[in-house]
Amino acid sequence: MSWNEFWTKVGEAFKSTWSELGNFWFGGGDNTSPYIANFVFAILVLIFGYFLIKLFLKLLRKIFKIDKKIIKEKTIKSFILNTLKVVLYFGLCLIVLAILRVNLSGFAEIFSSAILAIGLSLQDVISNFASGIIILSSKPFVIGDYVNIGNGICEGTVVSVKFLVTCIETVDKQNITLPNKTITSSVVMNYTQNPLRRLRIDIGVDYDTDVSKVKEILIDLANNDNRILLEPTPVAYLTAFQASSINISLRCFVPNEIYWTVYFDMNEKIFSAFKKNNIQIPFNRIVVSSKNSNDLLIREDK
Repeated sequence: MSWNEFWTKVGEAFKSTWSELGNFWFGGGDNTSPYIANFVFAILVLIFGYFLIKLFLKLLRKIFKIDKKIIKEKTIKSFILNTLKVVLYFGLCLIVLAILRVNLSGFAEIFSSAILAIGLSLQDVISNFASGIIILSSKPFVIGDYVNIGNGICEGTVVSVKFLVTCIETVDKQNITLPNKTITSSVVMNYTQNPLRRLRIDIGVDYDTDVSKVKEILIDLANNDNRILLEPTPVAYLTAFQASSINISLRCFVPNEIYWTVYFDMNEKIFSAFKKNNIQIPFNRIVVSSKNSNDLLIREDK
């Protein structure tokens, strides 16, 4: 083959390729438009749809925020917005693929097969998603509630409830993410739902102490604090006999939002009142007997 023939064939190949590309992008049949028109239209739909969805979600957030009669719980609002976001963007992708003439006839079969495969491999994910639905429907807590999960697994304020996890912020500002399945399978103690909370303070006093006097002091302190409710009536009980002390418990009710403030203030008041009335708060004592003497030596360990 001569060089002229070689370059002629190369030129024909380029011309053929260019012709096919031109026909693909710019040529249209009787019932089809040029592909370049579909491509440009798909890009425009993608851009327009993206900003339209963002605008719609922004307006929806404002509606939820302003009109509390529509949906009261912040948890459900957040869940609905996240769900709508995924569904809308997924629908936009399908529309763009259809405009680009992608054959979607087998999409249903592929989708069902993918669901089966994903379901087998992501059982925990599906379980967490179902648990998220249970949390939203049963409402053991909502965003802003202070909760204790699993008797100490996690304690803090609920920040958000998502598809698979729940985010909790502890009192020391640490963020904890819990799988929803863990929450639905654990005991959930919600400290916020009830407007009242019982305040319980246990104090150990010496065995020689006048119990009735201690109970009188504790009840007087509670009755004289206007933050503590008079109904139910504050009470004090002798609750336990320890090795070196007897335990007396003060029990009363306070508004939930000021529980910790009253708790710490009452501890200080009790300490001052006991000191003023010469009531001893004991410490452990060890009695040692000497073999060389009949005397008993008492060592006090603080």
